[in-house]
Amino acid sequence: MQRFGRMREIREEVETLAVKRYVRRRRALQLDALMQDLRFAWRTLVANPGYSIVVLLTLALGIGANAAVFSVANGVLLRPLPYRDANRIVRVFSKNVPHNLEFFSVSAPDYKRWKAESPAFSAMAAFERQRDATLATQAQPQVVSTTAVTPDVFSLLGTSPVLGRTLGVADARADAPPVAVVSHSVWTTRFGADSTLVGRDLSLDGKRYTVVGVMPPRFRVPGTDADVWTPLSLDSAPTSPGARYLRVLGRLAPGFTVATATAQLDVIASSMAKEFPGFSAGWSTKISAVPEMIIGTQFRRAVIMLVGVVAFVLLIACANAANLQLARAATRERELAVRAALGASRGRITRQLLTESMLLSIIAGVGGLLLAYGGISLLRAFGTTAVPRLEEVRLDAPVVLFTSVVALGSAVLFGLVPAWRSSRADVNEALKHGGRGAARGGVSSGIRAALIVGEISLSLVLLIGAGLLLRSFASLQAVDVGFDERQLLVARTALPAALYPQPDQVSGYFREAVGRARSLGGVTSVAAVSTAPFGNGNPGTVFARIDQAPPAAGQAPDADLRVVTPGYFSTMKIPLKRGRDFTDGDRVGAPNVVIISAEMVRRHWPNEEPVGQNIRVGDVLRGDVFTIVGVVGDARYLSRSPEGLRPLMYFSYASSAQPSRAMTIVARVRDGSAAKSLQGLLASLDKRLPVPAITPMKDLVATTMATSRFALTLFGAFALIAVALAVIGLYGVLSYLVRQRTHEMGIRAALGASRGRLLRLVVGGALRLTVVGLAVGIVAAYGLTRWLDKLLFEVSPTDTRTFVVLPLLLAVVALLASLLPALRAARADPMQAVRGEG
Repeated sequence: MQRFGRMREIREEVETLAVKRYVRRRRALQLDALMQDLRFAWRTLVANPGYSIVVLLTLALGIGANAAVFSVANGVLLRPLPYRDANRIVRVFSKNVPHNLEFFSVSAPDYKRWKAESPAFSAMAAFERQRDATLATQAQPQVVSTTAVTPDVFSLLGTSPVLGRTLGVADARADAPPVAVVSHSVWTTRFGADSTLVGRDLSLDGKRYTVVGVMPPRFRVPGTDADVWTPLSLDSAPTSPGARYLRVLGRLAPGFTVATATAQLDVIASSMAKEFPGFSAGWSTKISAVPEMIIGTQFRRAVIMLVGVVAFVLLIACANAANLQLARAATRERELAVRAALGASRGRITRQLLTESMLLSIIAGVGGLLLAYGGISLLRAFGTTAVPRLEEVRLDAPVVLFTSVVALGSAVLFGLVPAWRSSRADVNEALKHGGRGAARGGVSSGIRAALIVGEISLSLVLLIGAGLLLRSFASLQAVDVGFDERQLLVARTALPAALYPQPDQVSGYFREAVGRARSLGGVTSVAAVSTAPFGNGNPGTVFARIDQAPPAAGQAPDADLRVVTPGYFSTMKIPLKRGRDFTDGDRVGAPNVVIISAEMVRRHWPNEEPVGQNIRVGDVLRGDVFTIVGVVGDARYLSRSPEGLRPLMYFSYASSAQPSRAMTIVARVRDGSAAKSLQGLLASLDKRLPVPAITPMKDLVATTMATSRFALTLFGAFALIAVALAVIGLYGVLSYLVRQRTHEMGIRAALGASRGRLLRLVVGGALRLTVVGLAVGIVAAYGLTRWLDKLLFEVSPTDTRTFVVLPLLLAVVALLASLLPALRAARADPMQAVRGEG
């Protein structure tokens, strides 16, 4: 029995070895066949450089566009934010229902009540608005952004420092020594990545802080771009709910959503309104997810839209490549027929042709990655204001993997149908026609026509989308901002309290800065404003008319406010409608005066003369009374959208007992050369201060249109690529058909057909394809352009003019593309046709 058992084991081992040898031999044969196919495919492509280059460029454009847009989508939308469970982190705002203000700062009493009473949050933290501070260095002082935060902000975000520690509860005590946590960028750029920085002191606005930690690269507290964080103590915070100055972060507790947390905080808000009717009436809460706040709904929609756009471009590129494959397959009919006659199966021929398509796609994929790399580099150079999280956009492993999948998928898309058609060619017919195209007409022509129709329809959808965005952009750009941003420079300057402790020192600095800047060559006028248009922040306050009954609690009207020096309106070219401008006499001790905007007149003095009227500002019951002395034109300080036009009050800078330490110098100049002299002047006023940056006002205004410009630029570029590919595809198909029908055209000419008739024959065929493609494209565009609705300004997604003009334009371009093949057909030689030389 043992002997038989041993023999059975030996037999099984032999069988196993035989199977393994068979499998290895099979794999070797398959690998050898694959290598043969690849070598043959390479030789075939090299032997036809014109065809190969056109297909490679076409596919590379489609694949590169997809790779570039996916890199943006991956970096901005898909890559997680650098926080623990980022989707659970939210921003919490106060919301003023009567004034429709949704994203308002929070008072300290509100924040304390929310944190103590709401189980909707597992953690809550607060921070103040960021400010510019002077960082003293051994060389020139520099400006850094800093903000005060409650110590638990770092644990809420779940981010640990790379050096040292974060802030602790003890650091927020009033008697605690000043400490600070710095960003990775400040550590590397200002301190040379010195590992001994922790424990050393730095000077911010003349105050010494001990550095206790350094945060990781790209770390930011959501809602602020500050690079230095100091402790925020709320022990001595204002007890009035009317003092709203905090920004609040929260981490949703398990089981709670934004909606349920909002409902819970609204209950607390109702309770606060009963306790403090003068301050909390009319206020509720608004909660937004941090990822949505960082990325922005409009930009998210733009990126998703662009993903669809580049998918259309890839489909058009694949259709073009498929048409070229079909045309070339007709010239290879004899070659493929000979291979079939010698025993090659349909599967073998199909595999060879797909291998050629695969090789083309792989090479095109590499080219597409290079194009994507160039596109990302351009985006980094010009898209800093348009693309959030731009530092996360890169050509990394997910992008390469996505591009590889797209390239292989493209090979199937454009190679499968031509390979299938070629493998089914009739061997006898192909050999009998001697390579002159046995498969002319018929199904192949129908497939090519269908591909052209698809290309035209897809390109029309993209062209109409680009046209709508262009009209929207033009409408947005045509909105009057209320001032002339041309030849206008701005420079933000903040004075540290340690260097300028007295109010007269602060006002004296800006008075001297404005006065000396007026004498500079190339400068025509200069003034100062507390917050420049389209700059950071938009302060405002409530007011009440003295000649009317005081408004009910929470019902007082509000307006934005700016503090300006005399000459501000003439420098900005904001027209004075009535009354007077500020003068040097509007100073401390003089009567309180205010200048209001035309929008404020329309809302609150629609049929009255506002000049000479008195209003109470701030506290509508006990606040200071101001007399309106002038009305100026409307100026937009936030955006060009309808929401950007707000009522505005202007106050005289010299009349404030506590003048602002941060002001923006605005200078109107003759040319850009004055920027350097203005910067030099401001730098010379006080060597202890950082040299302010000089920014053209038109650059600040342009930032408000960054997302619209980003979407329009990419959409328009891809639409033009799609149209070019579609037109080239139409031209290629017509040229091929004319070559195939040269004999037929000659016979027609020999039988008396005029050149005009032959011309109309080809152009008519092109016109039929174009009309069908345009009809399909208009129907598709009518449904798909509705996705653009949120990106459009004063333009309907079904705008009639766009839907009429652009199809006509594309039809003209398509007909022009058909003229050259048509002229070639009209010149067909009848004698060659008679002799059978077609």
